[in-house]
Amino acid sequence: MAKKLRIGPACYHVLHLIPIQIAHDMNFFCDEGLRDEDGKPNYEIVTGGMAPFMFEKETLAQRMKELNVDIAMDVKPSTVAYLQKKGHELYIVAGWRNNMPHHMVGRNDIKSLEGLKGKRIGVIDQEDIFVTVIRPWLKRAGLDPYNDVTWVRGNNPSNAPERLRAGVVDAIFQDPSDAEVLRAEGYSDLFNIAAHYPKGHPDRVNVATGKALDEKPEMVKACIKGMIRAYWYMRKQPETYDHCLQVERRLRRESPDPDEQRRKPTCSSPANVEHLPFPYNGIPTNLEGYLQEAVEVGVLDEPPNMEKLGQLKLVQEGFIELESRPELKEDLDRIKSLVGRLGY
Repeated sequence: MAKKLRIGPACYHVLHLIPIQIAHDMNFFCDEGLRDEDGKPNYEIVTGGMAPFMFEKETLAQRMKELNVDIAMDVKPSTVAYLQKKGHELYIVAGWRNNMPHHMVGRNDIKSLEGLKGKRIGVIDQEDIFVTVIRPWLKRAGLDPYNDVTWVRGNNPSNAPERLRAGVVDAIFQDPSDAEVLRAEGYSDLFNIAAHYPKGHPDRVNVATGKALDEKPEMVKACIKGMIRAYWYMRKQPETYDHCLQVERRLRRESPDPDEQRRKPTCSSPANVEHLPFPYNGIPTNLEGYLQEAVEVGVLDEPPNMEKLGQLKLVQEGFIELESRPELKEDLDRIKSLVGRLGY
């Protein structure tokens, strides 16, 4: 059995490495138990991503095996369901992206989702979080989400407004404050994601191998607790803003992908970092609803076995342990207050 816990993001995008790096910088992993008898870190961070972005279902399990990875962060739940059906022992153990505060904003002559037929929708990439969340709603509006709209990649929330204004695309996705700016300019607010998913939209989760759960359960729990504390830290704004921004700037400089290097920071303001959708207790909610939609739009053939899919005992135990510690009470009260204000 390997002594160290090997963890890392499934996706190579810089945003998916920031919380892991924050947990490392702040010693959260070590403080929660990922250290050896000499007090040294007992984990390794596997950078660079494990699966090509649009081919996660086909490649993730094999890459985790090849790299001897115990926990992959930022995996789509539908990927885990698909791979389990193929016989791979991968399990959802915690949440990563559990909510989406974004709005879909379009040209002022487009008044509804029905009006998007034949139009160009700006997204970060094919099969990204925005495609996933809006596809079932396009279908319910009478459109074929695969053929009646054109998905235009390369439109992340930081550069999408200029492309919408220039007419390169007809609709984009924006954070609440940025969507408000566009509404003031006369653009249409076509879809408020958070309002349609009050129980969450868990588009990314943390996944552990069956082997890790069998052989290293306490290490897996320690990792989850470290990630929860990173979620709290990042959303504690504006106090931690400069650290979050500088971590992102460094990771973008180090990224081998020119697009990732050129992207404007996601941590562009304290408000934007505060809105990041990390679940405060680490628990992914509305998983069943998310996976039902995956079946609805043909991503999955049938609903998965939910009891087998999610192994959430460790995250539940981990949160209770964090919640009981007096030295963390201030951070916990702070994040709960934020949840009361933003809804997540």
